[in-house]
Amino acid sequence: MSLLNVRGLTKEFGDLTAVDDVSFDIEDGEFVSILGPSGSGKSTVLRMVAGFEEPTAGDIDLDGAGIVGSPPFERDVNMVFQNLALFPHLTVAENIGYGLKQSGVPADERRERTERMLEMVRLSGYGDRTPSELSGGEQQRVALARALVNEPALVLFDEPLSSLDRKLRQHMQTELQRIQAETDTTFLYVTHDQEVALAVSDRLVVLDEGRIQQIGTVEDLYEAPESRFVADFIGDVNAVEARVTDVGDDGVTVDAGTGPVSVPADAAGDVAVDDPVDVCVRPFQVGLADPPAAAGEGTFSSTGVVRNRSYQGSDSLYGVDTDAWGRISAEVRGGSFDIDDDVAVEWDAADVHVYRREERPEDGTEGA
Repeated sequence: MSLLNVRGLTKEFGDLTAVDDVSFDIEDGEFVSILGPSGSGKSTVLRMVAGFEEPTAGDIDLDGAGIVGSPPFERDVNMVFQNLALFPHLTVAENIGYGLKQSGVPADERRERTERMLEMVRLSGYGDRTPSELSGGEQQRVALARALVNEPALVLFDEPLSSLDRKLRQHMQTELQRIQAETDTTFLYVTHDQEVALAVSDRLVVLDEGRIQQIGTVEDLYEAPESRFVADFIGDVNAVEARVTDVGDDGVTVDAGTGPVSVPADAAGDVAVDDPVDVCVRPFQVGLADPPAAAGEGTFSSTGVVRNRSYQGSDSLYGVDTDAWGRISAEVRGGSFDIDDDVAVEWDAADVHVYRREERPEDGTEGA
């Protein structure tokens, strides 16, 4: 059943609409991430759920009860902040048990629940230390234990891993998943980091400019993005400019400067003849070969020159300046091309997504 229901949530700051008619549900026990760039409104949504901001319009129901207007301390919600907000003058155990003490939980029960949380986050024996004696990852786990110890219905996360290095961040991703599964607590996680969101989430809510762009599983958003923005934001993508030359029941024909190519209808969406479009393809679906390019039916192909190469273990990521489309990224397994090599670049029409081209304002807005 749905634990959290958000309906028509809107937040205005003067003339700025930070969140615009946002609606989504979270099921009990889910791990859901709100993902978006700076200024997309994701942290503002989180703060409204937590009770730190009041919505201009809309409803928020938690476990069937409306919580708009209720102060934060009356909501069955805890939050892990970006800066963690641990009390430096308290021990680890005192930090974890702080909320229990404020709620009047007896000392013996408080001690027992704190020890149980320390064991859960694999910090047994650390209770007498202070936060300054812990590593960054250990402090993250203390903050998580503090958020979980009073067994809230929902735990909110405001980019708590953003300050960690990549290796520690990956470790904490695994820890978050483990702890969420073991406690069966519902997590709502806000981040701009697609790597974190893809790694931990059951579902994603993608925001841009205050509006929801798509909601779905990680696989849905990666494999079937509904817009150019989602395709570009969830993973890496190449986008080449093209124009629609024909629309039929079985497919859409586009010309990206190398001749007409038929694309499956379900990959093209709602487009019409003469529409300017972007043809999007993931780097791992782009192939490189020795020239000349041998375009076959249903294939986009051009020639180009390798300009850079990034070795990534089993794969190499090449940047190729093509004759037809400019710079294209190709992720090739076992590739052996060198800088300045002439190559043929191609990909199958069945692997693309086609979107009507839309101009996006470049205003450099920063924010929540």
